[in-house]
Amino acid sequence: MAYNADHGVNLGVLKNSLTRAKTEWLAAISKSGHAQYKKVDAVPEPDAAQENVLYLVKNTGTNHYDIYAKIDGAMELLDDTTVSLDDYVTEEALAEALAGVGGGALYEGTKTDLEAADSTVIEAYFTEHSETSPKAGDVFVVTTIVSGVTYEQSAYRYTGTDWAAMTGAVDADKVMLRDDFTMAGNFTQVGNFTKSANGTSTLPAKGKSVAAFLEEMLSKRLQPTITAQPSISGFALTGAKAVEAGTSLANANYTAATLNPGSYQYGPETGVEASNWKVERITDLATTQVASQDAASLAAGTDDNGGAGFQIGDQGGEGVVNSLKYKLTVTHGAGVTAADNLGDDSSPAVSIAAGTKEKTTSAFTPFRNVFYGASTDKPTLDSAAIRALTPTGKAYTAGTLTINVPAGAQRVVIACIAGKTGVTKVINETAMNADVTSTFAKSTVPVEGAEGYTAVDYNVWVYEPAVAYENPAVLKVTLG
Repeated sequence: MAYNADHGVNLGVLKNSLTRAKTEWLAAISKSGHAQYKKVDAVPEPDAAQENVLYLVKNTGTNHYDIYAKIDGAMELLDDTTVSLDDYVTEEALAEALAGVGGGALYEGTKTDLEAADSTVIEAYFTEHSETSPKAGDVFVVTTIVSGVTYEQSAYRYTGTDWAAMTGAVDADKVMLRDDFTMAGNFTQVGNFTKSANGTSTLPAKGKSVAAFLEEMLSKRLQPTITAQPSISGFALTGAKAVEAGTSLANANYTAATLNPGSYQYGPETGVEASNWKVERITDLATTQVASQDAASLAAGTDDNGGAGFQIGDQGGEGVVNSLKYKLTVTHGAGVTAADNLGDDSSPAVSIAAGTKEKTTSAFTPFRNVFYGASTDKPTLDSAAIRALTPTGKAYTAGTLTINVPAGAQRVVIACIAGKTGVTKVINETAMNADVTSTFAKSTVPVEGAEGYTAVDYNVWVYEPAVAYENPAVLKVTLG
């Protein structure tokens, strides 16, 4: 088939022809190997421009691209990307456009024998169409199709005396292999293909592109795994720790939280998003919802228990809780389909399922202090006197305490909550490490918690020397 045009076609005819063509024509030309698109910042000078290149130049006034080409040694505006001529493209219009660009006719022929030369197709065409003679600038495209597989399209321009090849660099996915390959030799594997050590094996290649063949040989498709499920980042109860029984809190503050969307072995981003957040207060008495947010993330919040606050204790009482913590539950959507190692969708499809995730904070819990110390007087040994001593600031644990006894001290006291082993040994390090455990008398005294909270029994060990300490002393106390 040929598209003929008068060699006298001028630039106006060319522009009119291209105006009737959609931008898709130009894409087709580029893909065929006759011409290519190239995006540039400015229209190149004619001497620097290449033949068969369509230059895309951004038009800042209309925010689209103008299309230029080198024609007869000058840069000409052919079209722009704002043209919309749906249902108007005709084969004749395309022929006019191509003829105008090349200054001649476009001819086409098909080759069905891989061994045949392209020149035989061209010769056969003009033999069959003896009334037609090629002119300088004419273009002939030879398409090779064998057994339904398109192997290549080659373009030739008539110089006036001969047909010169126009085809430049060709992508590997456009070069088709004619036959299978035979693996032979003292080896067992080439990429993903295997054979016995001294045997032969056929590598299927016929009809495949070079790119497809190499990918099949060198790239083994692996299905992905979900490397991390969605999880909650952040969310903590500010200051949560063990506190002395009886400690009051005006309110409890929890921090903000976000959803970690999880991950796939080979990507892409999972796209998992949160839709709802629910915050629950958990105590030894009840579980209560305190907040709910429909959002991508959770904002920080405060819980004042309806204005009543909280008291952390171990003996109960009005508004007293033995433990205070918070649980966050997030509802999230499903993830996108994970890709395999070659970038395609996994098969069978792998994706993170929609669901919920939870996270629980640390808790406020109560403890009873250990008290110890020495005094230069001997007040009534009651709760107030014991609480005036030095507290350990933590729950009872086995270990050692050091009591620095000042000169003039008349009493040394160690007090531990009943039910614990308590004092097992007292060494006076300033008296040649003398064991003075037996000098301490044990009694039981009710001792309140913080803020006058309910008293519990303490075992109290007391030493009252007949004469006040004349010199400072260091006592090492062992708690069992």
